[in-house]
Amino acid sequence: MKFCYTCLCLLLISLPGRINATTIIPFKHLGEATQVSDAVVLATAVKTFETSSGNLVLFDCSFHVQQVVKGALAPGANITLRQHSRRLDEYSVDIAGDFIPQEGKTYLLFLQRVGDVWRPVSLAYYVFETKKMNDDEYLVPTEEGLGVSLFPRADGIIPELPAVYHSREIIQLLTDYVDGANAEWNVSAALTDLSPNDFPQDRALPVGCDFALGASLSRWQNVNIEVYFDDTNAPSGFSGTLDAILGSMSTNYTGIDPVNGGETSFTPDCSDNSVLGNDFTAFLAGLNGNQTTLLFFDDPCNQITDLSGCSGTLAIGGSFSSSSTHTYKGDVWNNALWGFVIVNNGALACLSPDDYEIMLTHEMTHTYRMDHLNATNYPNQNMNPVCCNVINVKDIECMNYTYDLVSPVELKTFNAQATDRNQVRISWATASEKNNHHFEVERSTDGYRFQNVQTIAGKNTQQGSSYEWIDALPFGGVNYYRLSQVDDDGHTTVFGIRAVTLDEANPAFRIYPNPASTDEINVVIDLPAAFNGTLEILNPAGHVLSKKELSVERGRTETRLSVDPLSSGFYWLRIQDAGSTHVVKFFKS
Repeated sequence: MKFCYTCLCLLLISLPGRINATTIIPFKHLGEATQVSDAVVLATAVKTFETSSGNLVLFDCSFHVQQVVKGALAPGANITLRQHSRRLDEYSVDIAGDFIPQEGKTYLLFLQRVGDVWRPVSLAYYVFETKKMNDDEYLVPTEEGLGVSLFPRADGIIPELPAVYHSREIIQLLTDYVDGANAEWNVSAALTDLSPNDFPQDRALPVGCDFALGASLSRWQNVNIEVYFDDTNAPSGFSGTLDAILGSMSTNYTGIDPVNGGETSFTPDCSDNSVLGNDFTAFLAGLNGNQTTLLFFDDPCNQITDLSGCSGTLAIGGSFSSSSTHTYKGDVWNNALWGFVIVNNGALACLSPDDYEIMLTHEMTHTYRMDHLNATNYPNQNMNPVCCNVINVKDIECMNYTYDLVSPVELKTFNAQATDRNQVRISWATASEKNNHHFEVERSTDGYRFQNVQTIAGKNTQQGSSYEWIDALPFGGVNYYRLSQVDDDGHTTVFGIRAVTLDEANPAFRIYPNPASTDEINVVIDLPAAFNGTLEILNPAGHVLSKKELSVERGRTETRLSVDPLSSGFYWLRIQDAGSTHVVKFFKS
């Protein structure tokens, strides 16, 4: 029994770019994940490469093993990890939740051996990246892993979810558990109160929304998709169920208009244990060109492992993507085409009628290339990893960004770049404008909470215009900038997010202790001239929480500042006067 706890809902979208969304039944804790893994190692991604096998191209990465928790591997060994995603002829097959290694990064990996290669036991769900903060080393769940769907365990046990751990402590804990030195699992000594969001990453799209699924951005250009269902083993009255699903999607997602094409009959050749061969795309092309989606029931080619009771994979779904591209809201997207949902044997019996409909709504949304949402940041959403929720606010925000109503402004470019003065230049250009009242530039330090920092009137020229704004007071570290356009009638179109990373080092002053574990922090200021200004504490969104006047002479000065009212998390300390600003980040534990 190597792997039977893992999948619950696997979703494929991209044969000519097929994507897949993944749902798992998690292990009780990392100790159990270690027990069922063939190997658990800390390893560094060295080189990504492709391996050809007939008309398939497999995506591989060589890893150098640094430390071994379990298994026959030794430190210094080199291994190959293989993704589930792949390319077939000119098309890519992108699996949501697949682990996409990045060269040079070090990961804690729970592995299964598959022939001569290795794979993580639950795609990216039990993969942790090594990250440093204030000279301390942590193991942080990957973004792909946080997007994996979770389904309740059949035994009713509430699993211990992956978190941010002290690197040395969690590795020692896993080693002792495997060796039997610790009979009971207790993660408290390794657990931190940090979250993955405390380690910001550059993002190019609205934060929390994902339409890349580990590969390139993809979307349908013509969103009027005809959705058919195969008549083999179709549930009684399914056409009415499909009407309800598509009606809910059309109502909530105003930029799409899927149509119930009714039932059809397709017998796949199943030569590669998949319904998604060339006969599938040829059949759909005959129905409605490449603007077609087809639902299957009872897994006709047995490509999904059968359910054990009600544990396992419920369904897979997605769409193909082409190497052809188009520009949308200033970004380049691959063209999506030919959608599919494949429901596993017995899935209907495992869910109530309402949950079955919600599950299919979730899978149908995957065919529009949308990946999972973070359930902690955006609870109670249909696209959460945890089943089952109706369509909610964040679902709508993401889909309506990617499939928006026609905007009176056509965006050509949107860029954010650091200058040699440690400022940020925000620039964008339009191809045409009509009824454009103004643009809004918002800034954030965590990519989630934004504050308006500049409003710029629209020029409303048919030939388009160019715009620029300089952020003279950005924060150290990652700054996220969101650009929106507001019509004369008040309708707002979000054009996207750009991230710029600035040097966090600031020789002008420093804070200790950092992280702040006491009620006060010491601020050491070393300035080349006398200073008369203010000392402020700001939250990650840039809101001022406290402010005091500051007057110091030239040279080194030390002052104390109360942080007792602050809850645990990141904050900014800002010293500024009429001519200069200095900003540094600190953490309150």
